Amino acid sequence: MTTLTIKFHGYQEDILQKIMSTGIAETKSEAIRMALLKFAVDIGIIDEIKLLKGMRKKLAKDKLSSEEILKEISDVKDESVS
Repeated sequence: MTTLTIKFHGYQEDILQKIMSTGIAETKSEAIRMALLKFAVDIGIIDEIKLLKGMRKKLAKDKLSSEEILKEISDVKDESVS
């Protein structure tokens, strides 16, 4: 795992706050991880179809609560970026 300290000001800070206030992400760290994953998909480092199929397969196999599903999604994102 990598730990970063990033300072955001102005427009970038506003974007992070909006992502959190709309409920898209619960924390700034989660928002940044999601943005990094999206960027990786956009530039072709990660195959979006494979990623989604893997998530669906894992979630269908396990009977999970909503909280557990969110954790699984987060874990898949982390694995995909590695």
